[in-house]
Amino acid sequence: MVDENLLITRAQQGDRAAFRQIYELYLRRVISHVGRIMGPGPEVEDVVQNVFIQVHRSLPSFKGDSKFSTWLYRVTWNVTVSYLRKRVPTVDLPALKQFAATEEQWDRIEARDKLRTLHAGIADLSSEYREAFVLFELEGLSLQEIADMKDESINTIASRVRRARERLRVLLERAEQHNDQRQAGTR
Repeated sequence: MVDENLLITRAQQGDRAAFRQIYELYLRRVISHVGRIMGPGPEVEDVVQNVFIQVHRSLPSFKGDSKFSTWLYRVTWNVTVSYLRKRVPTVDLPALKQFAATEEQWDRIEARDKLRTLHAGIADLSSEYREAFVLFELEGLSLQEIADMKDESINTIASRVRRARERLRVLLERAEQHNDQRQAGTR
């Protein structure tokens, strides 16, 4: 078993092998976090790389006041959200329906479009709502775990999750209505 604290100390002192071990130890977790925040796409790999660049730069400032995994999650969150703010919007898939596709192909495209809409909606939430929603719904943490991590009341976290769910529900309903109207107009 690897002594994480020793690895962190060695990496803070510039030991590249220790940092490489930290990288290998946490790579899958970071990929998972970034993927859940951003949604699927080729940019995930770039953002993961940027997370570890930031971890390398910021590691000397890690004081151990929290668990390393909590600190790493915060760095991952900040780098990913910063990337999302700069990202250019994607193509409007329903507009592409005019290019002939079978119903099955179109159903798959629409399903991906709904996922993109959901991820865009998550990205559009305020950072507090987005973080609570992602940690609860996608990461599977309990409200109490999130409250402890954020040093906030469980009621505050529960309220953020509830409001995020409501905003996403409304967004998805509007997107569905919009798609239905477009489909009715193309028939």
